[in-house]
Amino acid sequence: MKATVLSLIALVLGIATGIAWTRQEFGHEALPVDLTVTTSPGGGPVKAKIGPKATIVNSERHDFGAMDRNAHGKHAYIVRNDGDAPLTLETGQPSCGVCIKVFAVAKPTLAPGEQTEVHIEWDVKTGDAKFEQSGPLKTNDPLRPSIHLSLTGQVIDNVRVDRPDVHFHNLSPSESATGSVNIYAFHEGELKIESSGFTNPRTYKFLDVKFEPLSEAELAREPKAKTGLKATIDVKPGLPQGDFEDTLTITTNQSDEPLTVKVIGNIASDILVMGPNVREKNLVILGAIAQGTGKKHTIYLIVKGPHREETNVAIDSVEPAKDFSATLGEPIHDTAKTVRYPITIEIPPGAAPGTYGDGSYAHVRLKTTHPEIKEVDIRVRYVVRE
Repeated sequence: MKATVLSLIALVLGIATGIAWTRQEFGHEALPVDLTVTTSPGGGPVKAKIGPKATIVNSERHDFGAMDRNAHGKHAYIVRNDGDAPLTLETGQPSCGVCIKVFAVAKPTLAPGEQTEVHIEWDVKTGDAKFEQSGPLKTNDPLRPSIHLSLTGQVIDNVRVDRPDVHFHNLSPSESATGSVNIYAFHEGELKIESSGFTNPRTYKFLDVKFEPLSEAELAREPKAKTGLKATIDVKPGLPQGDFEDTLTITTNQSDEPLTVKVIGNIASDILVMGPNVREKNLVILGAIAQGTGKKHTIYLIVKGPHREETNVAIDSVEPAKDFSATLGEPIHDTAKTVRYPITIEIPPGAAPGTYGDGSYAHVRLKTTHPEIKEVDIRVRYVVRE
């Protein structure tokens, strides 16, 4: 053990003696270092190469402020090569091919220090209050291979309507109806209608439009509007049953773009069958009925239109005559525009088993005093099972 300790002490003393001798021997000598400075032919130091460098001088984002809707605008982004090698430029696909009409570089290659313009032209085609579009500028700048050039601004309407469509639903063939839209103008001067008309040859003769100035209260609904007109659309009696659609086109003295308003609606019969399990074309589906219990089911005949109060309804016949019946209740006047007649269909307990479906429906036939609809045939589908 004592020998090991003495060995370690001798080792430490030997290392310390070696370090001290080395410092004394070489402490005053310096290692050779090459400090030669490389110079350019002109005598100055050589600058590191940076390659092409693209700089947008007048901002990559252009705010045009405010423009009229559908107006045309132009701008030029200025691009400079701040590098020491040729800079190549190429425009890519803009965000809107309809809105952006021109997006092109005036000079595709720039020498160091040289600049050029990227021309952009646009139409303010949007339904929004703000317009924003962009396009990529591709370069050989290693730090900026693609530069996002954008433009933005607020959209001002010359003239606009307060809603795009007017709806008329469940009109009777002999019924007239009226709807309206407000037209607002946002520039000074009188708003005048230069032309107006409907486009569908099947419906235009049943439609009419007239214009009158908006009241102060109506104009105040659009605080920025200077003036306005109300377009009142009238639907005349006589349209055939079913859906209809037309477009009202309006041109004014304050806008090059015409205004359009959709006129949408449907003409329903003055007499309708409604209620639970009633399908289209006056079909009532009762499903499977147990022979031992039978079934009662109430539906309604709805009479509307100008002849609703003077129209009388009665049951003319039922089929089959056995194990099937219908009862007409008293008319119900629960709305100002309709009269309801309850009709209770009954399949009594103990009815003979049978199927009444496609080709062999049960029928409830009604007769009315309506000047246009004299008969109503209600079909009933059901199965009686033991």
